[in-house]
Amino acid sequence: MAVTKRTRFEVLRRDNYTCRYCRSSEGALTIDHVTPVALGGTDDPDNLVACCKDCNAGKGSSSPDAESVAAVTEDALRWAKALQAAAQERAADRDGDREQIEAFRRTWDAATVTSQLPMNWESSVRRFLAGGLTTEDITDAVHITASRLSPWSGRNHFRYFCGICWSNIRDLQERAKQILDEEVPGGE
Repeated sequence: MAVTKRTRFEVLRRDNYTCRYCRSSEGALTIDHVTPVALGGTDDPDNLVACCKDCNAGKGSSSPDAESVAAVTEDALRWAKALQAAAQERAADRDGDREQIEAFRRTWDAATVTSQLPMNWESSVRRFLAGGLTTEDITDAVHITASRLSPWSGRNHFRYFCGICWSNIRDLQERAKQILDEEVPGGE
């Protein structure tokens, strides 16, 4: 019996659209029978994994060792728990970001004459925070934007603000590289 579309979707989702053999998420994925049907494997999800075409072609109809077969279910459970933990961390981060997002909005509204923000402005501010900027850095970028662009300039204030933030992130990254370069190997 062929693997159903629903089972394929659930296996790909369970494996986070990542090859279970090489952990690549690039390129097209197939569904692989850990124990091939030709060798007695079933279409049960416990015997199915997401697999890139290269790994699937290399495996062929060879019989995996018992350890590999037993590890599929265990690995799937560990992966599901890890995804759940990551989702919980992300939710906690979003809750923590909420105050900073609201502070940005208050600052933006107070500092700019044009308060028109694009629909995705919150995700941009979150990206800047994740990139290492502080609330103060973001507030400074808002004030720089307001001081340099007049409301009738015709320029996109939010885009200008984003340019300042990305420039600040590049500066942070450059400084981090300098710090790493200054470190002496071996902790001396």
